[in-house]
Amino acid sequence: MAENHPLNLGLQVDSIVAQHAIFALFADTLSNQIQVKYQSMRVSPFDTHQRFMSTFLAALFIYATTSVAEIILRTQKSVHQRLVGNIHLFASALATILLLVTLSLIVSCIISVLWTCLFVKLAYESCQDLCQLLSQTTDDFTNPWSTCL
Repeated sequence: MAENHPLNLGLQVDSIVAQHAIFALFADTLSNQIQVKYQSMRVSPFDTHQRFMSTFLAALFIYATTSVAEIILRTQKSVHQRLVGNIHLFASALATILLLVTLSLIVSCIISVLWTCLFVKLAYESCQDLCQLLSQTTDDFTNPWSTCL
C-alpha cells in the first residue's frame, strides 16, 4: 500500500526538520513582536484576544502531538504518516495565523487566504488517504480469506 502513495515532501526527514525550523522561526518572531506590542500596555494578548490565544494553544498542542506521532509512524513505516503529516502542517499554519491576528488583523486576513489554499490541498490529500484506507479496510473485512491464501 505504501507504493501507491506519491512521494510527499512532508515525509522526508530533511523536510520535517525544515518545517519545524520554519515554524519555530515564525513562532519566535511573532511572539517577540507581540511582546514588544504589549509591553507598554497593562493587558496581555490573553485578555484582548482570548479566543484566538486559546485556539492558538490548542493548535500548538495538536502540532506537538502530531509531530511526535509523525516520528513514531515514520519509524514504524506506517502508511498513516502522510495523514498525520498533513494534520501537522495544518496545525502549524493555523498556529502561525492565530499569532499574527494579535498583531495585525489585515495582514492575518490576507495570509489566511493562503492558509485556506493550504488547508484545501491538505484536506483533499487527507480525504484521498482516508478513502483508500477505508477501501482497503472494507476489502479486508468483506473478503477475510484473501489475506490467508
